[in-house]
Amino acid sequence: MDGLLLVDGYNVLNAWPEFAELINEDLDHARDRLISDLSEFHVLSGLSVLLIFDAHHVKGGVEKQEERGGIKIIYTKEGETADQWIERFAAQYRANTQEDKPPLFVSTYDWLEQRIVSAQGAYRITPSELRNELLRLKKEEKRFHQPAFDRVSLDSHLTDQIRKILEGWRRRS
Repeated sequence: MDGLLLVDGYNVLNAWPEFAELINEDLDHARDRLISDLSEFHVLSGLSVLLIFDAHHVKGGVEKQEERGGIKIIYTKEGETADQWIERFAAQYRANTQEDKPPLFVSTYDWLEQRIVSAQGAYRITPSELRNELLRLKKEEKRFHQPAFDRVSLDSHLTDQIRKILEGWRRRS
């Protein structure tokens, strides 16, 4: 599937049950796990992923971008929320007149944000829907790459002579 997915990082961290305890114990580790999960989602879904974290409370903070695991991670500048960054990006994306641009998806639980990005032409995906899709893709990948073991018995590879010898040994025991 072709497309671009914007993810409100802290919104998803607070929504996914696997991060419920971890987010309070070790926020850096929780972020790293989310990055890993979304990197896997990127590979399995084919969507490009931009993960946006609020840094608006960081004094003197400037917007920072990095790439890890095939996804782009953005930390907003001081005074800018992830919602604001996503809204600005969605507006610029919509203004791009390229006819064959891939669809834009946004994952957030924020109802107002969903409405705003929908008005910009983006498709909304709740964090629950994103998590369910990731789990479905992982399950599908596991099933697809699971070796299909046919039950092959040793007996099917024995000559008649060897089979008779083994049968004789079995009867003596």
